[in-house]
Amino acid sequence: MSTLRPPTRHTAQLPNRSPEGTTQANPVESLTRILLVEDEPLTAEVFAQALTRDGHQVEVASDGLQALRRLQNRLPTIVVLDMNLPTVSGSDVVRRIRADGHHQLPVVVVSGCSPNLTELDTAMLSPGIWLEKPVKPRDLVRIVREFTHRS
Repeated sequence: MSTLRPPTRHTAQLPNRSPEGTTQANPVESLTRILLVEDEPLTAEVFAQALTRDGHQVEVASDGLQALRRLQNRLPTIVVLDMNLPTVSGSDVVRRIRADGHHQLPVVVVSGCSPNLTELDTAMLSPGIWLEKPVKPRDLVRIVREFTHRS
């Protein structure tokens, strides 16, 4: 099993679309890398767009196995995770993150089921939070900001 690497924070240039449709570069002091794990394509797209517009770098995984592979390659700043996933459950993804020693990696669960209907001890999310769907994109953005200490 490979070891997860800590997130890299750096200065980056994010595209900014002007009203004329041209792309301009905006400097961003600290880029937040988010691993968004969601198997419903429309939900993944809406959340990814909202988080990207807020200045985050978003990588999407559509199932639990993809999420674990991406976590092995590069540790994000925060994980936004659905619980009901194909291949590997969200609960197992959280357990693997914690078993690999990443106890300070925030995990924000966005799920259609309540925490008491899963086999996951929600204390394993800490630091993190459980949000029951439906979740508005602006609320997800606000919560991600709270966990990443962005104003």
